[in-house]
Amino acid sequence: MSHRAFGEFFPEIADKETRVVIVSDRSITGLPPGACALIDLYCTDPDCDCRNVYIHVVHEKFPGPIATITYGWENLRYYKEWMGGDEDDDILTQFKGPALAIGARQSQFSGEWLCIFENILQTDKAYANRLQRHYQLVKGFIKDKNIR
Repeated sequence: MSHRAFGEFFPEIADKETRVVIVSDRSITGLPPGACALIDLYCTDPDCDCRNVYIHVVHEKFPGPIATITYGWENLRYYKEWMGGDEDDDILTQFKGPALAIGARQSQFSGEWLCIFENILQTDKAYANRLQRHYQLVKGFIKDKNIR
């Protein structure tokens, strides 16, 4: 399963809608100061309906993501039916809600970014809805263009 950034499909929308978090004071957050973009990536399998997004947290002063978070917005039953597993499976819990992505390179800041992302989802429903809308846009584009 391959994932690609939303901006690869819809660069104009991504320019306007990519979340950027500015960290100004390390003594408060423990995070290095600077701008961090939350880049949303989506599955490119046209037959997959995972209803999940990967978020790469990219800091302006660090190469590569400093955290990779996975977020699934459906209930656990949806992922159980989709994957055909037990509700207690660790894999299922990776799809439901935000979590640090298993197998992705993480940094010492990943845990803090997961907390920040959880807070954003709880306080900004428009952002959570935006991620779902981006998912639908990417899936529609992939099916229309028959991209694999």
